Amino acid sequence: MGTEKRALISAGITISILAILFLKVDLGLLLESLQTINYGYLALAFIGYLGLNFALAFRLFWLLNKLGYHHYSYWNILLFHFTSMILGDVTPGKVGYFGLLLLLKDVKTEDTLSVLTIGQIMDFIMKIAGTVAFAVILSGILLEFQAVLLAGITMMVALTAIASLLIWSEKSVKLLSFFAFAPLKKVTNIVEDVQASTSRLKSELIKALLISIAGWVFVGAQWYFIFLALSTNIKISFLFFFLLQAVVSTLAFIPVSLGGIGLQESAIVAILGIPGVGVGYTLAFTFGILVRGMSVLVDAGFGTFNLRKISLRGILEDRKWRSRN
Repeated sequence: MGTEKRALISAGITISILAILFLKVDLGLLLESLQTINYGYLALAFIGYLGLNFALAFRLFWLLNKLGYHHYSYWNILLFHFTSMILGDVTPGKVGYFGLLLLLKDVKTEDTLSVLTIGQIMDFIMKIAGTVAFAVILSGILLEFQAVLLAGITMMVALTAIASLLIWSEKSVKLLSFFAFAPLKKVTNIVEDVQASTSRLKSELIKALLISIAGWVFVGAQWYFIFLALSTNIKISFLFFFLLQAVVSTLAFIPVSLGGIGLQESAIVAILGIPGVGVGYTLAFTFGILVRGMSVLVDAGFGTFNLRKISLRGILEDRKWRSRN
């Protein structure tokens, strides 16, 4: 199946899920919620989301520096990060984030892949831990969602294991070499180069994890303050949103819709509506839309400028790009 056809299918699924979600919305209550937003809390949520991205960009900046790439300023990396976030917002499984490969043209492919993969592994570990903790805390309430949660956790564990094996296990290279023919031989060579880059970053893994945890705290704050901004009388703790974000973002990585759009909002509505939490459908949906809207607008606001630099044809014709491969 071609890339364009898969994209169209994902777009169709995204639109269908959103349409179903909108059918149950009380438009009057939705407008009322938006009109009574507390902009002070919304500003704090905005700062929280910026904090997340500043942390993730710093992780990239730090690891690239450790690999010897000192000519990029933190500001350069931050803007490239936001551009990659835009691509992740509109691609199944958020794979568009790897568009950073097309922006860091003078960084070796294996080095960029190593830095990105390490970051993803750290993020996946936290999402898995958060999802499991959330499921344990609310085990009695989440029984009806256990199949979906199990699917999300299984997928994240599998991705983490595969990524870890590819960048740290020499046996994985030997296994790939056994089947190394035509295109797969190229993949084997790339994996070997990525492992060589990753071995130079082993001493930085704890620091990368700590930066990732800081980012998780910031995004937890974003979700918490967005909920408070809706001027609701329902009291829900910061810890709840801290863990909820892990669960929802885990499901959003399932490569069905574009950037997890629809899946994320469905999970938010379902979990916030369970007995014991008691957030109404429209309020929960409004919260989900605000979370999504803020993220997309901030990503676009900081990253749109560099989108013009992503030209696959131009990069493939560039001598530096070809020399890296």
